[in-house]
Amino acid sequence: MDLLPTPEQDEIVTTVRAQLDSDFDLHSLAAADGATRVIGADLWERCAGLGWFGLGLEEDLGGVGYGLAEETLLFGELGRHATPGPFLATVLGARVAAQVGASEAAAAILDGTAPVALAEEEAAGAGDAHLRIRDLDGARYVLVVATERVSLLPAEALAATAVESLDLLVPLSIAPLPDLSDPVASLTGDAAGLLRRRGTVLVGAELAGIATGCAEQSVAYAVDREQFGVPIGSFQAVKHRCADMAVRAEAATSSVRLAALALADGRSDAAFLVEAARVVATDAAIGNAQTNVFNHGGIGFTWEHTAHRYVTRSQVLSRTLGDRHDHLHALLDEPAPG
Repeated sequence: MDLLPTPEQDEIVTTVRAQLDSDFDLHSLAAADGATRVIGADLWERCAGLGWFGLGLEEDLGGVGYGLAEETLLFGELGRHATPGPFLATVLGARVAAQVGASEAAAAILDGTAPVALAEEEAAGAGDAHLRIRDLDGARYVLVVATERVSLLPAEALAATAVESLDLLVPLSIAPLPDLSDPVASLTGDAAGLLRRRGTVLVGAELAGIATGCAEQSVAYAVDREQFGVPIGSFQAVKHRCADMAVRAEAATSSVRLAALALADGRSDAAFLVEAARVVATDAAIGNAQTNVFNHGGIGFTWEHTAHRYVTRSQVLSRTLGDRHDHLHALLDEPAPG
């Protein structure tokens, strides 16, 4: 199986990267730290105009017509830039609406006028379940990922309360479980499971992108920063740390690409590969984010530097659509390849 991008896929990456460099600079976005809405409506609609929200959605459902492989390239770049915003929920929400024939909702999501927040069911300390919601302010819909189903609800259906977020560019709220009996769109059974796996691959791609971005940031600093008259990258300890980061990033990227192709092709080992890729990508992102701060020394611990953005984002993503423990446990239930 060829995991290398085609020239057309490389062009997608180049286009996405240029847009993120222009519109999602982390230093500029720092002004939105702690805001309830980080990405404005105009910028969100520009992303929609580039076809990002329907990149992997079939043309007959209103999408661009590429596949999961291309979506992973998009989300890899989002991770590489530590890009905030409800991209995951919007991409998945558009698919849910389109698949069940909710064409009006799907069109509004795809053209950027109806952002989608992500809500995940989780148990409180006393065992009472509630929803943990990302990017609710400004959203028209909420994608509720529950144990047995995935539902798209109007945002006003939730009585949410804002709470403190580890990542100041990822607004967080909590809400009681809503009534799911009359959703805008809903998937259950195998369809819901397939959507969750697709989302797991995209989160893995974003985590792999974080691992790559951290490795690149460390290498650039090791080349530019001098000590005792030579670049610090010439020191064996720094050189080896950067090499380890590159290996982790490549392993994560390759694992995610393999999982995406296996899931798209309906392979029997797809579920195992998806769970494995998510674990590998999680470890790579968290490990590289921490090492990146360490490689930058004192400046890496400052609020002005962007290294800490990757630390907090990797932690938030590692708990999105399940945590590391959930995915390790799921591996036990899936047959290994071969």
